[in-house]
Amino acid sequence: MKTTILLGILGSLALVVFIRGSVMHRETGTESARLTEVDFPAEVKAIIDQKCHGCHSVDGKSKDAKESLMWDSIPEYPRVKQLAKLNDIIGVLDDGSMPPEKFIEMEPGAKLTKEQRRILKSWAEQTADELLN
Repeated sequence: MKTTILLGILGSLALVVFIRGSVMHRETGTESARLTEVDFPAEVKAIIDQKCHGCHSVDGKSKDAKESLMWDSIPEYPRVKQLAKLNDIIGVLDDGSMPPEKFIEMEPGAKLTKEQRRILKSWAEQTADELLN
């Protein structure tokens, strides 16, 4: 009998916690949706369009590049994937691996300037911070 009462109490507590979590999630749902929107300010969009879209877009020529990052798809990703992609972007900006050296040899104008790297990195870091808050 004690076991039945204890199980009943635990079940009731679990139900209260579940319902409370559901209500809190619905109440913050609008705010949560707002925070998952990735925005590309004009300065960032210009760099992406000029230096990145040639490979990292639907019309990109490299299958590997399209599989690793599709700039236009980032706003559609769930928040966790957005954060992962932003982290990847920060990483390649830090190590200078994008655009690849072989591509730069063929297209020297594709190389990012220090200022362009700074702008993209700052945007990615700020966007990631906003998604985490």
